[in-house]
Amino acid sequence: MSIGGRILEIRKALGLNQADVASELGISHGALVNYEKGLREPPASVILGFAERYKVSAAWVLTGEGRPDQAGLDEAYARSIETAWTYLSRGGDDVEKEALVKLGGALFQYLLEHGEISPAMSEKIFALSA
Repeated sequence: MSIGGRILEIRKALGLNQADVASELGISHGALVNYEKGLREPPASVILGFAERYKVSAAWVLTGEGRPDQAGLDEAYARSIETAWTYLSRGGDDVEKEALVKLGGALFQYLLEHGEISPAMSEKIFALSA
């Protein structure tokens, strides 16, 4: 599958139309059509913009290797661990690896299911995992 084919696949999976995606990427509708049909290769700026905007791996868009959702997973995992570390270290005590893994895992699962996590929800998850 071509780069354009992978862009088309993600766009359709997200239920988006070409006009909206083209507008969000700052390109013409015709350019997106040409990319998706494989008539032209998108420039790096379009690939990176698409990957960032739709939370997919730029490497996957470019090569087709790996998982398309890896970028979003990496970001969610990093946010989960950072939030867990913040809550566990706020008392000034050393953070135990097991506690970090347990809380980080709970926060990661919540982020995967809901996309965002509020400070209040972080507190609730922290209380439940303690």
